[in-house]
Amino acid sequence: MITLINHQGLKKIKGLQLQSPAPSIGLAYLGAYLKKNNYSYTAIDACGEAMGRLMPYRNQKDLIVQGLSVQEVVNKVHLKTKIVAFSCLFSHCYPLVKDMFIQIKKKIPNATFVIGGEHPTSMPFHVLKDGFDIVILGEGEKTFLELVNKINNKKTWKEIKGISYLNQENQIVKTPIRNRIADLDEIPYPDWDSWCIEEYIAHQQTSGINLGRTMPILGSRGCPYACTFCSNEGMWTRRYIMREPKSIVDEMEYFHSKYNISNFAFMDSTFIINRKKTLSFAYELIKRNLNVTYQLPAGTRCEPFNEELAFALEQSGLKNFALAPESGSPDVLKSINKHINIDTFFKVVRIILKTRMTIGCFIVIGFPYDNHNTLKASLRLVRKLAIMGVHDITVSQFTPYPGSPEFQKLRAKGIIEDNLDELNNIIDFYSCSEKSYSSEISSKKLYYWMLWLYINFYVVSFIIRPWRVLKNFWVYLRKGSENTRYMRLVNELLFNRRKWKKKNSHTIEV
Repeated sequence: MITLINHQGLKKIKGLQLQSPAPSIGLAYLGAYLKKNNYSYTAIDACGEAMGRLMPYRNQKDLIVQGLSVQEVVNKVHLKTKIVAFSCLFSHCYPLVKDMFIQIKKKIPNATFVIGGEHPTSMPFHVLKDGFDIVILGEGEKTFLELVNKINNKKTWKEIKGISYLNQENQIVKTPIRNRIADLDEIPYPDWDSWCIEEYIAHQQTSGINLGRTMPILGSRGCPYACTFCSNEGMWTRRYIMREPKSIVDEMEYFHSKYNISNFAFMDSTFIINRKKTLSFAYELIKRNLNVTYQLPAGTRCEPFNEELAFALEQSGLKNFALAPESGSPDVLKSINKHINIDTFFKVVRIILKTRMTIGCFIVIGFPYDNHNTLKASLRLVRKLAIMGVHDITVSQFTPYPGSPEFQKLRAKGIIEDNLDELNNIIDFYSCSEKSYSSEISSKKLYYWMLWLYINFYVVSFIIRPWRVLKNFWVYLRKGSENTRYMRLVNELLFNRRKWKKKNSHTIEV
């Protein structure tokens, strides 16, 4: 028997952080691939199966867990289970996975415990020393299927490509990297039937802003760029692979019909790389006339954009996306290997603002290379973006993701300690408790800088275009839809967190 487990959700009830646990598209793909190859599996969605339950997390007053308790998850695991597999995308969620794993291992100690995702791929030794048997490194479908075949046929699995494990001397072993799947369309559509997808949709627990019945989707994997603060390369390498445009639209049409989906959130690291293929996707979607919208919650590169692409994306239903200039300082951009031409960036912003799409920009402050002068450059950038008419910004404080080059540099200098019990702090990149990694700016000052950038952007925006803010509030009050990220934040601060706190006060600790 094979059991795949999705961990609970983790939410903050203080600060500006938006944490909405999304359904695990990785596990849904993995399950679909197993079924395609004639393996059945049991899915335990520790978040989706108890979406309305909120519990305090350990002794941290500003964190709450959403979903089943650890004991409830343990009770759902069958005693005859041979393989238990977890996925962990974000490092701050690993303690949730670890808590479940420890108790399940006590129940079925002879099972094989497997974990995959960006965090274990980045930190395999730390995960293995906690007791996991195998880490799947990078893309998981083919590796996990081969592992299941070996275990099912009682053959050794230690030569499988793309895994890590501890040998008898407690030393880490990494087998050769497995080649990426060249044709992503050979993977079936995600097996959402097994993963409480209706609960996520009904509770609006999906990525991006609320534009109706939303489902995650992937149009590509990987990113060809190598920004030093990003851990994507360790997971996917720098090879960018996009699905065939027709196949993407086929999937949208299928789930639109099956689940009445009206909006899709693309979970790609960066969807728009290949202009020709992206245009083909947009025109195919226009031709089908599905009456659906979509959004790109992650940062998008500006280089492929021209007027034809911008207007085609708008006509095909793209409502909301963000560009990622990251910093207003050329020196910082060079230090983080962010290859962006600022003139091209502003040109693309002007093109997009001719459409009716909502555009945001991502800014990160507090890099080790930041100082007051570089932050002033970012301040000038956000003011200019507000004057130009950009709808939204997201300003976050730099946090070193495990597996990223910046993380490795800071760990080599002894600035980061190997204490994975404190990984929940990674969720703090919008609060005053986030550590500053700039030698010239304290944590407190960095937090005030973040607030100052937000204030400057939205005050300037309101002065120049007051009707836009009022219109967004009116749309939200009438329809409940969030046209911008700041409307999502308003919704969370004014309504959702009150409900969370009230529920949290009547539950028991995990």
